[in-house]
Amino acid sequence: MPVYPPHIVHPVKTGRYRHMAKNDAPLWERFLDQYALQLRGVAYDVALGGVVLSPEMGDESYRLGWQYQTAMKIDALALLDDAAWVIEVRPMARASALGNALAYRAMLARDGFTHLPLVPTVVTDHASADVRYCAQELGVQIIEVPDPAPAGQDGPAEEVP
Repeated sequence: MPVYPPHIVHPVKTGRYRHMAKNDAPLWERFLDQYALQLRGVAYDVALGGVVLSPEMGDESYRLGWQYQTAMKIDALALLDDAAWVIEVRPMARASALGNALAYRAMLARDGFTHLPLVPTVVTDHASADVRYCAQELGVQIIEVPDPAPAGQDGPAEEVP
């Protein structure tokens, strides 16, 4: 189970998302703009695993704090009617984002957190063709929410093979 029980909140923009990197927040808010109505709720900073200290190492509060500090932390866990999206938010997603999403899903599955299917998901502004190919092969959902292009621009240039 997660170190602390996940706090499920409404999927609304707040400007502050626990444990999410500062540069991830605008990307996350573009995701919410497009997907919030599909979500039943979302939990941020879900801590999984970590080093579990023996009781003689301190009181429960101290031991849980230590476990939290050493745990893997999911950026967001989004609950839908028929699935739970295990979300890594990553601008310019690379292969490591896929690995994080897969690892977090494995940890949640091990703990039997929910009966819903767990869908490893990367929310990004851009994923290269190679990253999209690997995601498809590995069963990772990629959701691209690009930054709107300034007036007079058509967006980012396409990659040259």
